[in-house]
Amino acid sequence: MKINLSTMLILNLFILVFNGCHSLKVSDDSIDQNVFVINRTFKANSKLVFEAWVNPDRFTKWLGPKGASMYFIKADVKEGRTSLWSMTTADGKTKFGTLHYKIINSNDLIVYTQNFSDKSGNLVKAPFSQAYPDKLLTTVHFSPDGSNRTNVSVRWEVFGNATDAERKTFQNLKPVMQIGWSDSFDKLDSILLEGK
Repeated sequence: MKINLSTMLILNLFILVFNGCHSLKVSDDSIDQNVFVINRTFKANSKLVFEAWVNPDRFTKWLGPKGASMYFIKADVKEGRTSLWSMTTADGKTKFGTLHYKIINSNDLIVYTQNFSDKSGNLVKAPFSQAYPDKLLTTVHFSPDGSNRTNVSVRWEVFGNATDAERKTFQNLKPVMQIGWSDSFDKLDSILLEGK
């Protein structure tokens, strides 16, 4: 099924209204074709929210769209190290990828590059589009927001060499990225509220 961009934008608007959109925001930075930014406020302190990103067992419980299951083949969450993950989505397709950690500042900041890979960790093109950029730089900021609340800002940007076609594909897929991150954040919200 092919969905055009205007249909995706309407769908995203419906999802945000349906979910209350009280704590989910897409930044104006997302207008830049090379950058996607999304923010969410969670009802938990920054230490707990940060832990959900750096603890592999916790990370795999919430990352990915609805119906996805994830696990780490190799988890090495330290600056300068690389983790290898596997994710099976609701359609039954399995994808692999790596996260190469550049900065991990406790309770404050995580920066890593990410790419799709084969199950051995070798870089491959995205399984959903040969015209998607090979690498993204992910920057995650954790900011206390009042008592027992944390604002998380995720910035995805095209990293390294990318063609004009890859940059355009990245721009065109931003509505899908918003849905995917929203699904992940909903799962993280539930986990944090349950105290898991």
